[in-house]
Amino acid sequence: MKTKLTTRDLISAGAFGAIYLVLLTVFSMVLPVVPILYLGIPLIAGVILGSVYMLYTLKVPRRGAVLILAILVGLITSMSTIYPLFFAILWGVIAEIILAGERRKSANALVASYCVFNLTSMGPFFALVVAKDAFLESCAVYYGEDYAATLDAMTPSWIIIVFVVLALLGGLLGGLLGKRILKKHFIKAGISS
Repeated sequence: MKTKLTTRDLISAGAFGAIYLVLLTVFSMVLPVVPILYLGIPLIAGVILGSVYMLYTLKVPRRGAVLILAILVGLITSMSTIYPLFFAILWGVIAEIILAGERRKSANALVASYCVFNLTSMGPFFALVVAKDAFLESCAVYYGEDYAATLDAMTPSWIIIVFVVLALLGGLLGGLLGKRILKKHFIKAGISS
């Protein structure tokens, strides 16, 4: 198996990255209409985007491909603060480590890497931890004072732990769903269960 990214790999990475980012952006724009759904983005997006991630890793089975996708997600989710980019890079590196060597040919390793990778969907929630007041003011402008008050009441200081658990659970469920949906593709690519 080749390990270096080729031009074709980069084109595929860009295409699948665009699909992943568009879907994540849609979820991030539609779900916030209801505060509880907004808080569920790491779980909901994780379950649905798992298949896209799995297909991406099948089409671009090279070292560095997952990190490229993580950086793209980090750039998109870093609109208000730089922290999501730093954490996205961290999650991308850890996901790459999980897939190091021959583990890239293991469906279970792909699921585990997606569990970690899905933590990148938490980018916008870091604002709730590092700048909650500014974040709530922004919410009040876009969604109204009642929405901001509801979100404030639903997000105590320890909420980041809940987001991590939701992201990991969404990654696990999405990875398993993607593994099941793409079973024929895994077999064809020589990836073991």
